[in-house]
Amino acid sequence: MVNSIPKLCHAIVALLLLPWLTIAAEDDDLLPIVLDAESSSFDQKNDTVVFRGLQITQGELGIRADEAVASALDFERSEWGFSGNVRITVESAKLEADTALLVFKDHALLTAELTGQPARFEDLSPTRRQPISGSANRLIFDNVERVLHLSEGARLSEGSNEMTGCDLIYDLEQQQITSGSSECGEQVVITIVPPSGDGETESTPLP
Repeated sequence: MVNSIPKLCHAIVALLLLPWLTIAAEDDDLLPIVLDAESSSFDQKNDTVVFRGLQITQGELGIRADEAVASALDFERSEWGFSGNVRITVESAKLEADTALLVFKDHALLTAELTGQPARFEDLSPTRRQPISGSANRLIFDNVERVLHLSEGARLSEGSNEMTGCDLIYDLEQQQITSGSSECGEQVVITIVPPSGDGETESTPLP
């Protein structure tokens, strides 16, 4: 049985999150999670909640999607499946995908697995000399290690320079790009574009 809860979503979500919000207020290390949705429905059989037009914020973490299905609302240990125009912001990093599976633990984002054709990523950190962007059919973000894995048609670019391969890794903290597993049999290719007038584009495969 599914109960529709249009318009009353804000009040219901506030009541469901109230115990956790009280705990968060007592702990300086925990930031409150604010959940805003256009509507929601509760599936009693599967014990899940479906949100539409959802937006979640916690400090510098922001998540938006057309639809989301949650296994629990306390964020102590829950999985969220997002679909449709998924947008995730983590400080200076922005990720976009068709679908995403997020795992929360201890009231914080643990991991995010995004898929798309392709899913996209951009880091606009002011400490970088140039913004870095990338895309792949599959992105896995580890919010604890602050590392992003790109696989299946992975591409990362910084300015006019680009790296492609089947498995690439970007460390947000160290702002470093490395190649991952080579089991797919594809070489990592780095394309360095010299300044205009200095020569033609060079493509250098790495072993």
